[in-house]
Amino acid sequence: MVGKKTRGAFAPFLRIAIMKGSILLMFAILFINTVAFAQEWHESYDPNTEVAIRGKIVEIIQKHQGPVVIGVLQKDKIYNVLTAPSWYIEQEKIDLKPGDDIVVNGAKFFSKKGELFIFARSIHNISKGKIYSFREDHHMKPKWRGRGKDRWNQP
Repeated sequence: MVGKKTRGAFAPFLRIAIMKGSILLMFAILFINTVAFAQEWHESYDPNTEVAIRGKIVEIIQKHQGPVVIGVLQKDKIYNVLTAPSWYIEQEKIDLKPGDDIVVNGAKFFSKKGELFIFARSIHNISKGKIYSFREDHHMKPKWRGRGKDRWNQP
C-alpha cells in the first residue's frame, strides 16, 4: 500500500510536467507551420521560372492578410498574380484596376494545392503608362520586407 500512496502522490506532478511539455510542443509546431507558410510565399521566387504575360485585369483579391492577388486574363486563361501587401500597395500609390491592360514580369510558382501563381517582379500598366516594381536586386527581395510587422501584414 505504501507504494500506491507514493505513486499517487507523484503522479499529478508528472502529469502536469507532461502537459506543459505537450503544450510547448503544440506551440512549436504551430510556430513552425506559420513560418513555413510565410516562407512559401516569399522564398519561392525562382528567377529560372520567370515569364512575361500580357492581359487585362479581371479581378483584384485583397484579404486582411497576405498579398493582393490580381487575376489577369490572357486569351482564355486567368493567371493569379501575387503582388504585395495591401499597405505597401497603398503606400506606393500603385494603381491597378479591373480592365487595365498590363504586362506582368514574374516567376511561376505552384502552391501546395497545385495552383499556379506568378510572383510579380514588376507590372507595366499599359493603360496608365506606369511601371511598378515589387522586387529588387539579384536576390529578388521584396521591396516591402522589413517595412512592416512582417512581410504581408500591415505595420
